[in-house]
Amino acid sequence: MEQKADNRKNSIGRNISYNTVISVATYLFGAVSLMYVSRKLQPVANGRVEFATWLVHYFVLFASLGMPLYAIRACARFRNNREKLTRVFTELFSLGIVLAAAVGAVLVILCFTVDPFRENRMLMLILGSVIAWNAIGCEWLFKGLERYRYLMIVSLITRIVTLLLIFFAVRSPDDMLMYAGLSVLSTAVSSIVNVFFLRREVDFHFAFRLNPEHIKPLLVFFAMSCMTTIYVSLDIVMLGFMKGDYETGLYGLVSRGKTLLTFFGGVLWAATMPQVTVAWKEGNFERFREITRRSIGLIMTVNLALMTFSLVFAEDCVLAMGGSSYLGAVKAFRIMVISVAPIGLSNILGGQVLIPAGRERRLLIAEIAGAVVNLALNLYVIPRYSIVGASVTTLVAEILVWLICLYYDRTEVGLSLRDTIPDLRTPIACAVAAVPAVFLHLPLSNVFLRLAAEAGIFFGVFLFAGVLLREPILRETLSRVLRRPKTTENE
Repeated sequence: MEQKADNRKNSIGRNISYNTVISVATYLFGAVSLMYVSRKLQPVANGRVEFATWLVHYFVLFASLGMPLYAIRACARFRNNREKLTRVFTELFSLGIVLAAAVGAVLVILCFTVDPFRENRMLMLILGSVIAWNAIGCEWLFKGLERYRYLMIVSLITRIVTLLLIFFAVRSPDDMLMYAGLSVLSTAVSSIVNVFFLRREVDFHFAFRLNPEHIKPLLVFFAMSCMTTIYVSLDIVMLGFMKGDYETGLYGLVSRGKTLLTFFGGVLWAATMPQVTVAWKEGNFERFREITRRSIGLIMTVNLALMTFSLVFAEDCVLAMGGSSYLGAVKAFRIMVISVAPIGLSNILGGQVLIPAGRERRLLIAEIAGAVVNLALNLYVIPRYSIVGASVTTLVAEILVWLICLYYDRTEVGLSLRDTIPDLRTPIACAVAAVPAVFLHLPLSNVFLRLAAEAGIFFGVFLFAGVLLREPILRETLSRVLRRPKTTENE
């Protein structure tokens, strides 16, 4: 039993390591391309791309029908039975192809008949091609089977190549369509590679097999994804309709900055999802609680530190991401980064706890509440306060989702308050690190060098304060780094 538990711990460690590399590659790609493309396209062209991207995202959402979340769990359950896994994969793959064809046809029709689709026809069609690539790529299969090493290699290669092509091809606002095509390229190449490797995991025969039993749970996951997309992206779409390309471009930078800051939550959630699913299925509640506690500690140590740093050095962060033409977004960025904390908690309490425990409908309730509040507030604040108001509504919606998830985790899953809140020493270490940072004024004209120096000082003080306070995650990480690994006979 101890060996089995150790194997699972090692599996989670490997998953987090591989998935960290995947997400770091993804978001480094996002960060570097954001800093480069924002400067080359400028706010107006960048705003058009952001508006079209999020509009297309709604079609991607309908084409997936909650598939990524549901399919990961379904594949994890049958990963030790190739015959059953093949059957489930074939059913989900067939459904995905049908949905992609139907939704893609609707998008094409709208691009030739309805404004604003017609005004951005080529941009929408290029970005919309991701619907087809997602359908054939079946990344959910490899995640459900914990093939993160394979996904890591593919991700690294495709991201690096795409980034180099962006540097080479995108030079001015006139290259907007080129950038849109290159932004889809990595997904396209990854999907093609995945097709060739499917036979290693399942008996793939390109046979259609539709099973209506999947529809009901998929609709629940779809509704969750839909609600999340609404309260995450609705503000950008509404800004595009109400305020225009310039404000949308500014807010797009703010929104992407928030996404970069919350990437670790996605890493942790995806890496632990198969393990917590198995723990709950086997009735191993102590293991389930242990993973939850450690995940909350990890996510809040990372997210609170990033949030505090971004609040203190918001102007330099905006300058680094987009340049001086985006300085009008600094106030909105400061408000938005506060949402990094509740997002991290709701990722764990919702995605990592409620879904494996079969309480996805409770998560749906939380996300519906967040979407409704976001929509209602946006209708009032965007016309009056533009991007600042949109940032406030996002923060309110994220806090609400977190609180509702917290309620259901305690009342229906059985987690205690100790299981669901971070260690208080983490925010204390952040506050200690913020004190010298507030008064820090480095005489460096280059914003990247200045930001790097500021990060070195802030995170250095944070780590030092955390170790002195005996913050558990930092202590454990430090002890693992300093501890000499033991060798075994098998090694």
